[in-house]
Amino acid sequence: MKVTDFQPRLQNWLQNHALPLWTGVGVDQATGTVWEALDHNGLPCLDMPRRLRVQARQAYSFAISRDPAHHGLALNLFRFAMNFGFDETSGNLAAGLAPDMSILTAPHDLYDLAFMLLAASALIDIGADVAADLARLEGEVAKLKAPRGWYENAARDLPRRQNPHMHMFETATALFAATGERRFRDMAEECLGLFRDAFLTQNGRVLEYFAEDWSPLGADEQAVEPGHMAEWVYLIDRYEQVTGRRADVTMATLYGAVLARRDATGLLPDRADPASETRRMWPQTELLKAAVAMARRGETPVGAPSPEAVLALMWDQYLDTPVAGGWYDKRSAAGELLSENMPASTFYHILVAFRFYLSGGAST
Repeated sequence: MKVTDFQPRLQNWLQNHALPLWTGVGVDQATGTVWEALDHNGLPCLDMPRRLRVQARQAYSFAISRDPAHHGLALNLFRFAMNFGFDETSGNLAAGLAPDMSILTAPHDLYDLAFMLLAASALIDIGADVAADLARLEGEVAKLKAPRGWYENAARDLPRRQNPHMHMFETATALFAATGERRFRDMAEECLGLFRDAFLTQNGRVLEYFAEDWSPLGADEQAVEPGHMAEWVYLIDRYEQVTGRRADVTMATLYGAVLARRDATGLLPDRADPASETRRMWPQTELLKAAVAMARRGETPVGAPSPEAVLALMWDQYLDTPVAGGWYDKRSAAGELLSENMPASTFYHILVAFRFYLSGGAST
């Protein structure tokens, strides 16, 4: 496929298929919220437990869609999460939701709060008045503040994880881009400092699990996820574009470590170990974003796949489906289809990756 062929294909897929699917069938008309997933026939998974973070992710996705027709839904999803997503007894932010959208669990999880703030950043960008909501969410995040970084949740569970801090880095960068407020740049730089000092190893691996003092857990309790490593490539590049500051990270080493973990077909496995038997869709979107970022920077190593090569593989393995605008979520190492549905949470990964590709790697 020629490079230019992907531009109209992606634009058509997003605007004429994916967005209509996920703002149409993907919405639970009875509650005005979104379903957790659709099956491979494009029908809602009615009995699947739902998560508040999916409401926030879809609010963000619809807000950045650039189609004003979807902005009202984005605001409604965010407003639902703000109005009904906090437990009345504990005051904690919810995580698990019942079919009627009542709260099942409310751990006040940092990951969930990061996506609430990310949705707020996108709504600010489209001119929505969410100033009071932003102030409230900042206060909720402050409840989890640790001497360095943030605790996992209200219970301060261990181990500590890099993943929610990665999303706090993403969110803080987005809020700085939307508001210009220095406190958000400072928040991003606190996360970046943790990345350099704790998460990133000398050989470019990114570790996942840590003790309370940010010392890494041992090999038997540790994990490396190539998708997160690729995501950091994109997020650091975006931070540098948005702030005009250098991250002091050797991107070539980080990206080289990502590429070294591809399998024989070019896909990223879910875990960086020989026993990793699954290849989900979302790590491939992060590989695409990393490839685009490194190409724009002029730092693509010899033998690295072009963004178009990554896209061609994604299209062949995940996006050539019976339902236009849908995807396959998981394959085995041998290429067998393992997933039975398409999680709504993956749309955020796909939309951001495709928009980044279509922009030529410009911060949007």
